Amino acid sequence: MTTKDKIIYEALSLLSVKGYDAVSIREIASAVGIKESSIYNHFKNKKDLLNKIIEETLKRYYQVLETIKLPETESENVSELYDNISDDLFLGMCTKIFLFYLKDDYISKLRRLLTIEQYANKDLGEVFRDVFIDRVLETQRQVLQKFIDSGRFIQGDAYTMALHFYSPVFLLLYKYDNCSEKEKEAIMALRKHVSQYNTIYLRNFKEGKSEDYE
Repeated sequence: MTTKDKIIYEALSLLSVKGYDAVSIREIASAVGIKESSIYNHFKNKKDLLNKIIEETLKRYYQVLETIKLPETESENVSELYDNISDDLFLGMCTKIFLFYLKDDYISKLRRLLTIEQYANKDLGEVFRDVFIDRVLETQRQVLQKFIDSGRFIQGDAYTMALHFYSPVFLLLYKYDNCSEKEKEAIMALRKHVSQYNTIYLRNFKEGKSEDYE
């Protein structure tokens, strides 16, 4: 890890607990083990450091999500691709994504930082809503609309279905945040939610059962 990387990591760790205004450049430098002036060799000021923290953490975030290999939202046959994923594999994917949001050393701290700062800083509030709410819901809406169009899911409003899926997941993230001893309980709650969601919305869309189409 380079000095710049260490600064980003230690700053994120401090900011995610204390908030932006409560952490000084001197405190960050002390956590890294360098002189305060050395921070300015890498960042113009505290705001520049914050921007780089968000930029680097989100870059890491999207790189990790790519490794989970979910079917592409833009794919016209995304519903068919999900049909080829077993229930156990799908639950496994959901679990990996959930644990990443919950436990990843960077994205979980960024979520906490933005949660703290969203009311005091309009720009950070917009980042929070974009990354952890709006973008997730829109991606899910697009996929669910294709599920509805293909007959995989029952008829309904795709955005509302996205809300029904993501809202409990979002709540579970905060319920089990900083509760590593309850990880199994969190995973069980998530898996029950996903299974119940499919019971409500998923048609018996299997080969040879096209009679469920309307």
